[in-house]
Amino acid sequence: MLCLLLAVAFGATAQEQNEKKESKFWFGVGADFASNYMWRGYDQSYTGNMADPSIQYGVTLGYGRFYLDLWANNSLMSTYNEFDMTIGYEHKGLKITVYDVYCGLTKEMPGFFDKDTHNLTATIDYTFFDRLRLHWGTTFIHSSDFIYKEDGTRRRAFSSYFEVAYTQPILLILDLEIIAGASPWTGPFWCAGPRVLQADGSYALDFDNLPQGFNVTNLSLNVKRAFDLGICEIPLSLGYTYNPTTNRHYALFKAGVWF
Repeated sequence: MLCLLLAVAFGATAQEQNEKKESKFWFGVGADFASNYMWRGYDQSYTGNMADPSIQYGVTLGYGRFYLDLWANNSLMSTYNEFDMTIGYEHKGLKITVYDVYCGLTKEMPGFFDKDTHNLTATIDYTFFDRLRLHWGTTFIHSSDFIYKEDGTRRRAFSSYFEVAYTQPILLILDLEIIAGASPWTGPFWCAGPRVLQADGSYALDFDNLPQGFNVTNLSLNVKRAFDLGICEIPLSLGYTYNPTTNRHYALFKAGVWF
């Protein structure tokens, strides 16, 4: 998903940028090209394919430590598209967000104002020593986020995800990031089983037979470098992700430009 982006750079020091965020309006805008849109260890086309290239772009408007982030994903091979709206707060190592995901950007889906196309999720992150990041996210509203009992009744599942990530600089040139993430309990909203063959010959992940209980979904290793050109930043990353729940492997590439 989109993290907090750049304050206006223009050669300012980190201290000057922090002072801007404390007292002034700021913004960030840009776009990425991604070899696959990965989220929590799942490719979001839910086909299990190694590659599904997409263009991801967004704009962030902030005042002090609060910000509004608008972000979109347009897949180039599959029909999956997405629009996210995030309200966030960030101070030192703490980041808190509430975001709405709209997955109805295709003709086959209901319109923007149909509640079945949205979900509401809250997250909290804390980073220790600029290296160790802990993340927790819980979905509070989603049309499919229910666990059904044998008697036909249902209860809200509150599908959740937690993640531990560690970043290690290498010779002040690259950042090596190691990630482990899991679903702490049955999560019908997003935690699907291995892909299955469809009637049309294609593959899709299995949401009919949900993995129960605790499931590790995201083991990732990423190498990152951001090139600061003064008025913009060019982030590059290469990565590998393995999802033990679906037994799928992904080699990933991402590049962008952000102002």
